[in-house]
Amino acid sequence: MQQSTIKKKTGIMTAAVGLITTGKQAEEILQIGRAELVFIGKKLLKDTFWRRTAAEDLKHSLEPPVQYTRFGSVWF
Repeated sequence: MQQSTIKKKTGIMTAAVGLITTGKQAEEILQIGRAELVFIGKKLLKDTFWRRTAAEDLKHSLEPPVQYTRFGSVWF
């Protein structure tokens, strides 16, 4: 049973998982209502800065985390 079927029949919030590699994919899933949450696993292991990569993909600017602004650190 697909998550969209479960969501429609039960009204339970659902999460999308698996093969979500870009910010555009994640945003599309949320915007069209296929799921309320998007879980990213393996992609985060490969790209620990996936949050920044996804923001760039969506043409969205992010403030760097505090730990990257202390002691002269650079947010790439």
